[in-house]
Amino acid sequence: MKVTIFAQSEFLAEIQAIEVESTASPAVLRETLMRLAPPGITAQSIEFFVEDCDDERPLEALAEIPHGLRVHMHRLKAIDVAVRYAGREIRRAFRPSSTIRRVKHWAVREFRISPSDAAELMLQVQGSDERPDLDTHLGALVKCPQKSVCFDLVPSARVNG
Repeated sequence: MKVTIFAQSEFLAEIQAIEVESTASPAVLRETLMRLAPPGITAQSIEFFVEDCDDERPLEALAEIPHGLRVHMHRLKAIDVAVRYAGREIRRAFRPSSTIRRVKHWAVREFRISPSDAAELMLQVQGSDERPDLDTHLGALVKCPQKSVCFDLVPSARVNG
């Protein structure tokens, strides 16, 4: 049975939907994903990740490929993330497949922000007005050889009606 997976990468401007057999092997899945890489990039220079999963070899852990699986391919194994809020800064390394949602959740916990206050905050790339969607992978924002990203935790845009 064919299933749809969603791919993000440092090489892709947008999320790509790909159809594969649910019983495809990890090797076939990697080969399919490599078709999205630009010329000159080899499978040996790429790491493959499952969204918000910290396993070293997540594709091998799949008994079957679930419909809607979100994967990421990147040349880095980890991205250094800094988040600034209220005059403080925290740092941690995340996998490129970590979502903005996961980073925000970590930052809210580390800064001890109440859930009601956290609901009014979002991450913004430092020095820009870019506020990535919660399902964006970090690796889509960080292109090799860059190895880090810094965010400010800022108030969400308010709509006055």
